[in-house]
This record gives sequence, structure tokens and C-alpha cells, in this order.
Amino acid sequence: MGAFDISRNSFDPRKHYASVRMQQGRVVTDDDWNENERIENEERRRSRVDIIGPYGSPDQGFRIVNPHIAGGFIDFQILPGSFHLGGLRLELTAMPAVLPSFRLQKDWLQQATDLHPAPALAPGEERFDLVFLEAWQQAVSAVEDEELLEKALGGPDTCTRIRTMRRVHVFEDTGFPDCPRSWQRLQESWANDRLGTLTDEHERFSDALLTVTYTPDGASDDLCSPSITGGYLGAENQAIRVQLTDHEHFTWGFDNAAPLYRVTASAVGDTITMLTKPKDHHHWPLAGQIIEIIPWSAVLPNGEKVAEVSGHLSKVAASFDPDSCELTLTTPLPAGFGEAWKNRSDNASLQNQTPAEYFYLRVWNRGTDLSSDPEIQFTPGNPEALGNTGLVVTIDGPARVKHDYWVIAARPETPDQVVPWRLETGMQPHGIRRFYAPLAVIRWYNTGSGVEGEPIRDCRKTFRPLTQLESCCTYHVGDGFHSHGDFNSIEEALQNLPSEGGKICVLPGEHVANVDILNRTQIRISGCGERSVIRPRPGALDQPIFRISSSSKIQLDNLSMVTTSGIAVQVLDGVNANEESRQITIRENWILACVNAIRIRVREDIGGNNDIYIGYNRIGMIDKVDGGVAIFSIADGVFIERNRIVVVPPPDPDNPDDPRDNDEPPGGFFDPCIDPQNYYLLDFPLQLYLKWIFTYVMNVFISNQRPITYRTEGGIQIGGSSERVRILENVIIGGAGDGIKLGHLPQVNAVPIDDNFAYYNKAKIVNRFPTDTVEAAVRNEFSNFIYEISIEGNHIDHMGLSGIGVVTYFSRQKVQLIISVEGADIHRNFITRCAHQIPDIPDDMVNEVGYGGIAFSDAEQIVISENRIEDNGNSQLEPVCGIFFLYGEKIDISNNRILNNGPQLADNDALERGLRGGIVVRNAFKEVRTRAVANTEIVAPDGVPAVKVHDNIVTQPAGQALYIKALGPVSVVGNQLTTQGADYRVNPASSLAGCVFIFNLGIAQELFWLILINSLKDLTKLNVADQAGRAPVNSLAAPTQAPDNNLVNRVLYWPSGEVLFSNNQVTLDLREEAVNIVFSSQLIISLDDVAYSGNQAQCISLVDILLTNAAILAFSIRANDNRFEDAQLFDLIRGDNSATLYSLISIGLMNTAIGNQATHCLLVLGNMVTPAQLLNSSNMVLIGRQCRERGLFLQSGLGIKEAPVTPVVG
Repeated sequence: MGAFDISRNSFDPRKHYASVRMQQGRVVTDDDWNENERIENEERRRSRVDIIGPYGSPDQGFRIVNPHIAGGFIDFQILPGSFHLGGLRLELTAMPAVLPSFRLQKDWLQQATDLHPAPALAPGEERFDLVFLEAWQQAVSAVEDEELLEKALGGPDTCTRIRTMRRVHVFEDTGFPDCPRSWQRLQESWANDRLGTLTDEHERFSDALLTVTYTPDGASDDLCSPSITGGYLGAENQAIRVQLTDHEHFTWGFDNAAPLYRVTASAVGDTITMLTKPKDHHHWPLAGQIIEIIPWSAVLPNGEKVAEVSGHLSKVAASFDPDSCELTLTTPLPAGFGEAWKNRSDNASLQNQTPAEYFYLRVWNRGTDLSSDPEIQFTPGNPEALGNTGLVVTIDGPARVKHDYWVIAARPETPDQVVPWRLETGMQPHGIRRFYAPLAVIRWYNTGSGVEGEPIRDCRKTFRPLTQLESCCTYHVGDGFHSHGDFNSIEEALQNLPSEGGKICVLPGEHVANVDILNRTQIRISGCGERSVIRPRPGALDQPIFRISSSSKIQLDNLSMVTTSGIAVQVLDGVNANEESRQITIRENWILACVNAIRIRVREDIGGNNDIYIGYNRIGMIDKVDGGVAIFSIADGVFIERNRIVVVPPPDPDNPDDPRDNDEPPGGFFDPCIDPQNYYLLDFPLQLYLKWIFTYVMNVFISNQRPITYRTEGGIQIGGSSERVRILENVIIGGAGDGIKLGHLPQVNAVPIDDNFAYYNKAKIVNRFPTDTVEAAVRNEFSNFIYEISIEGNHIDHMGLSGIGVVTYFSRQKVQLIISVEGADIHRNFITRCAHQIPDIPDDMVNEVGYGGIAFSDAEQIVISENRIEDNGNSQLEPVCGIFFLYGEKIDISNNRILNNGPQLADNDALERGLRGGIVVRNAFKEVRTRAVANTEIVAPDGVPAVKVHDNIVTQPAGQALYIKALGPVSVVGNQLTTQGADYRVNPASSLAGCVFIFNLGIAQELFWLILINSLKDLTKLNVADQAGRAPVNSLAAPTQAPDNNLVNRVLYWPSGEVLFSNNQVTLDLREEAVNIVFSSQLIISLDDVAYSGNQAQCISLVDILLTNAAILAFSIRANDNRFEDAQLFDLIRGDNSATLYSLISIGLMNTAIGNQATHCLLVLGNMVTPAQLLNSSNMVLIGRQCRERGLFLQSGLGIKEAPVTPVVG
């Protein structure tokens, strides 16, 4: 490598000089010019690193492709293009149709022929190699590139050039298939080989230090000067170059070792012929001097060759002969020295000069020192004298890298000071500055037929030119403090968007905004997640951060919104809006709010599809008195998915499960003495506080041992008139309301009045209106129906009311309003630990209000399947249901786990009044076809049962596992129904049936016709009596009634009352300290048919009074193939003196009981024309000695003949 013929190198970037200025009448030195160039070059290099990064490519430059084995060695191609490394721009050009390759690099002519042989891999084995790039800069003189020589000057050269060099290397067998770990392995190998470390700018840093000191005394080279004590002894100004030749050797010379000549070598390598003659005899290489023979490094486009960084050092044996231009070496050149290029396939193109081969010679002139070795060995930390100069150098540091060099400027005028001054205290090398970057990871593998390779990772980083940064961001918005964009206001950016819309990218920072998007389309506002914080303006804290009205295709995403007094995002269409909002997307935001996080309300009187999407948001609701639901929506076509909604209470320092730090940051949201304005002051650590809040949102765990009483509603609310709503896989934790609330209340000017359940805007139970004005306003604005809602895969935990419930229960007698849902699919939700804050229930509404897992006031076409509804309620003392319907029809409840709702925590003596149970369907009334009745047309029935309860597991601590009152077919099949305690003290129905109560008001068609026929017979008798002159009975008292022309239609279309109760396991567990008095475990009543078959009915008790296990009253009954197990603890001791008299009481006109097995007697009664129609046979009774006597007593009382009984006593 050529060196600069310079006087000194004093450049120090730490001084932050920006440029050099000439002054009049002054001499300009080479260092003045060079200093200016070094300042500009370093500033440019650093700017590129700041702008581009430590490395990157704007195109395919230096991309590695087509790895293969060639001649037993690895090879690959390198795509042309540019690459920026450490602020240096590298460019690789290619010949037409010929790609550069690893083996034929133009800047690596001396690449060893045996470098990187093919991997020795067995079939199935693989190896990963890292390909990386090295770049440095070196001087190129006119000796190397003769085109630079100005012939007009008669021989002397002028300035040198700096060339950026690059080489692509391979680091074998990294052991990793990815770039980061492979790159790390390379750096570790450098550290192990003491080659330095990599800086952030990807420059390899050497920590070698050179310190200059002085000999105590010596004779000066200037004979006219006296001896010098401790300093430079030379008579000339010198730039002394000290360069490492390996880890433990260095060489040195005057003139920065810059003199460079073209030479040739004899075949033996000991005789050198100089092609470039020295300019005068002072520059002749003399015997004893050190010279360096340097081979080619790179080929230039004009065919000239650049010298390698270093070469072969030797002393001159015979001085330069000006006649023959020859000199001889003490150490001949090694065989094959500098001839690696001859093994290249393109070697012919390198021999287009005369002579075709040559070397370069560099002179390391050491003045009068002719005795030192070409390579001087040193010990780190020990001083070494630089010949007779009077200077002593000490080299230290573990990473002493070959080719590192220093330039010492020594002056006779200042013998005791050298430049740079830092050399006297220890200075790092001036050069060579080398930069590195990874390019690719190659996988070599043996296919069985040979080794093949593939580039599996492109490690290059790419970038686009500034003029091509055509991103989807129309404008960038900064906050003017942490970040800067096209605007510092979201509102201003929105105003400047074209009418066709665009994208606003919100940069990191704390933004203030109250954005109105009115009558706009195609607008997306996107941020940088948690770092893009948006809060309302100080004068509008109660206003929404974003208000969208009559707009379409609007998206808000990746924003962090904070509002403690208002709404984060509001979509609100005015009553006079011509267009309703559509295609609104709110996703992947971080929202902290109090009133509402998201509130959607479009015009209810405009049908269609609003296409609202709310997904992947993380929402924290501050737990305050005025806190509302997180998401409120009145719209059609709404999809709410995968949001995390958590009500955030004040920190509890005594709660080990609280993931936050124990102490709230000062002046936080839960401090009642702080003005909300203070949350947004510059000195309030808002982002730190948000991190503290969202730590709770993302990591909350609420223990059953530490229940929280919430004030904020929380959860999701779907308002009345909404259609086609899907709520999917949300996590909803905490709140005073329902997890998913259905319906909404008209907002009227009414305030809550204590303890009288009058209507107000947040009433949960209403049994009266406070004024006629309020009543008129509510009835005028009330929207009671919600259509087609799907609730799937949600996790709902720790809600104050139900997991899924309605906004309010209204008194049916006094208010006569109700929230109705038509068409709902509730599937695979996990609802647990809800119903912790059940309100007081007025006495006149205890049978109209239900809370727990899922609760509806009115519903039609409902499917509830595969849900887990567990551990809701504080205890069994409060009225809690697993699933509750006040009114409903076409209800399907299947494959649910409904467990431990109203957990058993104490005895049942203090049970509160109210509805409790596993599945409670208070009224399931199948539609009576009024149109068919009125118009006498024939309409086929749809065949859908009023209630279907299949394959559920229900365990109810207190209350009935199943309660159904229906008008229409009922199917209960394949369930496990368990009651662990009867609530007969507060629920009269439980005294009749402790576990299962089914009352069907449907009537069999046969029974209708029998009644009709008997009525006609009685009418005939009355007509005959009238003709005989006798007055009809009560003829004067009974008013004349018009004939009912639609009586037949009423009969035809009145719902049937079939009940199918099959293959269930029913358990009534009364094992508690108190004595229970219950008529039956199961009571099924219908005026139609009851099929009770294949069930296992078990009653477990101690000394309780239970008349019968199962009781069935119906028009027709088939109680077949059941197992009744109802022995009390002392039954076998007391014999037939048991408190349980019967296992089954079955009373019906048509009655069959076959194949049953029972503990106690079976009482099967019927009243048909002939005794043959009463079948009671093939049954087995375990304890039945008194069955006949008991049966006779009851039968005679009912006027029914005794049925044969086959008692079996075991």
C-alpha cells in the first residue's frame, strides 16, 4: 500500500473543527490542505452513518447468490450495485452478462488459491458459513496509476489519491443459520485472536496504544548543534511512520515510508530491478537500509495495479546501481511470492502492460540506523528506541493488529515535543481504519451426490433513496417536542388532507388533540403504539379525542389515547345527518379512559351495514364513580374481537397479586385532590404513568380472596336496535356492570332517587317512572330489540353483575318495558367470578330479576353452547343463576359447564329472596300464530322446541339445577343436573321440586278435542231442556256472548306441551345440617305428553323429608327404563318407615311405567276407560313391603283402581 508523502498528521476529530481557512501572506503546508480534506471526509462519513446507518444498500449491491463448488473450492457470485459501510460508499460494477464472483474479486488479486476448500460433509450433514464485507481506504500514487502523472512537469508527481477498497470474505462454520448469531460468532473469533472489537459504526476498533518518550541524551545528527538532553536528535523535520507487522513486531521509517517504486524481481528473488528510477541519489536504496517488496492488490479499470497493504521486508545487501538499476536483498523473495493472481481464470486480462509482471518497492529509511532488523520485536509495555532518533516508543494494548500505524511528526526546533501531542500520553493508531458488515449466510449440505449450497439469509440492510420514500403516510405529525413532522397538530394535518383522504402518521411523543372527522372518507390515523400518546386539549378534557360523524372508511390504529374525563373515540351521527358512518376501524390501540373508551352511535332509523371493526385494542378503564362501559355500540354490522378490557382500581399495597408497584406515581388519576388538568402538564410523567397503568391491564390477576368492589361499569355494551353484531375472543376483567351488556336506556333528564327503583339514566332495576314527563320521553325513545348477535370465545371475569346480561330489568306490571334479543349465538365463552355486586331487588320484582353467568330478560332464537359458567356470585346466600331467561322462546342450551354459581360458603339459613338456579327459564312461550288464527289459513309448524337443554353439566350449590316454565315442546336430554341445597325457604317452587322443575302450559290436541266434544254434548243437553220449556240454568245471570268464530283455529295453533326428559343424571344432594322439607327432587307437569326415560335420578340426604324422587303429572306419560336412587342414611335400618315414600309418582290419563328400578315405591295412576290402558309392569323396587298398602290408600282416595306392583326388596 502506498503511503502519503506528508509532513505530519495532526487531525483530531475531538476538536470539532469544521473547516480550514487560508490567511493572507501565510504559507500553506500540506497538512493545512490535508486537514481540511480530513475534516470534510470525516464529517461526510459520519453524516452518512447517521442518515443511512452503519451499513445498507439501496439496491441489490453485494447480494450473495449462486453458491457452488468450483474445482474443489467454494465460490459464489456477488450482485453489482452500491453498498454503504461505515459511511464509505462502495460500488461493484459488472461486465456485461458476467457477474462478479468471490474468486475473481478485482480488489483481491492475491487471494490464496487454497482458501476455503469445499466442506467435507457426510450425506445429510450441513454447514453454515457467514459471508462478510471488509472496506478500508488507502493511498494510490502516480507510481501505481501512471495515468495520474502529469508529463508536462517533466517527471515529478503531484498529489496522491485515496481509494476505497473492499473485499468479500467467508467465515466458515458459524454453527448458526441466522445472521445475528453468525455475526456474533465472527466478532467472538476476532476477540479471541486479539483483532479488536466492532463499534456501533461497524469500524473494527483496536485498543493498541503507542507512547513516545525520549532518550536521556545523545548526539544530534546536526554537527553544528550541541548535544541534546532528552529529545529528538535528528537534524531534519521528519514524519516517522511506525507500523505493526504482526502482534509482536513493528517496523519504522522516515518520510512516512512514502517512497514507492515499480520493480521486477529475478527468478531467484534476490535481485531487484527498479523500473521507476529514484529522483536523485539521496533516494537510492543503500546497503543496510530496509526495503519492502509489495505485490499487486487490486486492478483498476485502466489496467493499472494498486499495491497491497504490505509485503516482504528485507535489508538491502548491495546498494542501488544507477547503471543497471539493480540492488540485491539479504532475504530473497519466497517462492511464488505475489503470484496468486496467476491462478485466476482471468489472469490474461491482468498482463496487458509492459512489463506484464512487476512489484512495488517501498523504502523504510531509518537514517543512520543500519543495524536494526526489518521487523523489530517488542514486548508490550516495554520501550523500544527508534534507531538514533532519540525517540523511544512503547506499544501496549491487547488488540495489536497487523498494519496498524502511527505517524510521528518530529521537529529539531521542538526536540522534546512531537505531534500529535497525544502521542506523549498514549495514542491509538492513525490507521488503517477498517469497516465490516455481514452479507449473507450460506448453507452447505450434502445431497448424497455432492455438496451444494444455498444462501438462506440475506444479512444486508436495505434502504430507499429519499426521493423514493413514497410511503402510505401522507403527513407525519410530531408533538413539537419529542418528535417533529410535517405538522405538530393532528387537526392541522387533517385539514390539509385532500378530499380523497390519506394517511396521517403520528410520531412518538405526547400529542394534544380533539379531532373532528366530519363528512370525510378514506382517512387513516396511525401511530407508533405506546409511544404515540394522545390526550385531549386542556380546555376540552370532557370532549372526545376523536369524534367521527357521517364519515366512511376511517381507521384509527396503533395510538395510545388517554382521557380521564371524556371519551377516547366517539362515532356519533347527528339526527339530521344525510349519511351514516360506515367502515370504521379502531384497532391495536392503547386506550385509558373513564367515561367510555369507544362509543359508537349511528342513526337508528337508517338500516344497512355500518361495518364497524373494533379489534386488538388494550383498554384500561379508570375505576371512578362516573366510569362507564369500555365499548358502547349502537350500529349494524359490528365486529368486536380480541380486545383486552380491564377496569383499573386504585393500587392496593397489601395485595401481593397487584402487578404494579405499590405506590402510585404522585398526582395520579386516583388522587381525588388533583385537578384533571394536572395530568397533562409537562412535569407530569404521563408516559411513565401509562406504563404503570398498563402493567396492570396486561398482567392483572384477581384473587377470590381479595374481591374488588368496582365503581366503573366496564365491559362492552350493545345498544338497542343493533343488528348483526359479533363479539369474538375478548378478555373482559373487572367492572361494576355486565361483561357484555345488551340494550341501552334513553338518556333523559332524570336523577336517581334513593331506594325507590325509579327510572334514571343508569338504573339497573326500574319499577316506576319519577314523572310523567320522564315516562313519555323514555317510551318515545326506547329501543328494545337487538338482532343477530354472536358472542364467541370471550373470557369474562370479576364483573359486578352478569357475565352477559341486560342493561335494566323493568317491572312487567308497572313499567311494561323489556330488552329483547332476537337471534343470538353464545358459544365457548368462559364466564367466571361475576355477580359480585348484585343490587337490591324490590319485593314486587324478586321473580323478574336474575343475575349470574348469562341473563336475558327476553330472547328468541337463542343458542347457548359450549360455555363455561363457573363460580359466579359471592355465595349461595345471594340469588345467582348460571343461565337465566325471564322470557324466551326457541331456546337451545347445549354442552355447557354450569358449575358452582353461588358458591357454598355457609348454611342456607340466611338465604336472600330472589331467583337462583343453574338454568332458569321463567317463561318460554312459543309463538302462537295469531295471523293464522285471524285469517283461518293453514300454516305448518316449524318444529323448533320452546326450550332445548342438551348435554350440559350443571352443579348448583343452592336452588334448582333446572327450572323451566314453557308453552311449547321442551327437550331435556343427556344432562348432568345436580342441586346441592334446596332454597325452598325463599322459593316456593323448590319446595315442590328441589332439583328439576318443568311446567309446560302447552296442551295436547287430543285433549282439546275431548273438551270440545264434551262441551258439545253439554250444549245438546241444554238445548233439549230448553225445548221442554225449562229455563236454562243461570240464563238470567249469564250475559249473551258472541260466538267465537276462530275457536277451531285457536285449537289448531295452540302450542303443544310435549316434554322429553331422557338420559339425564339428576342428583338432589341435601346433606347439610338443617332438615329439608321437599315434595320431590323432580317435578314435571304438562297437559300434553311427557317422555321420562333412561334417566338416573339420585336423592342423597340424611334425615330430610322428601315425599318422592320424581313426580310427573301429564295427559300422557311414559316413565320407562329409569333408575331411582333415593335411600336415606337410615332407610335400611328403619325399613319401610322412611321419610321418602315414593321414588316415582306418575299421574296421567295414559300412563306407562316399564323397566324402572327404584329404591322406593312407584305410584303410577291413570283414569282410562279400561284398566288395560293403565300399564305398570316389569319394574323393580328395593324397599317395597308397604307399596301395596300405600298405593291402595291413595288410589281409593283418587277413585282409581289399584295397579299391579311387583315389589322387590333387597
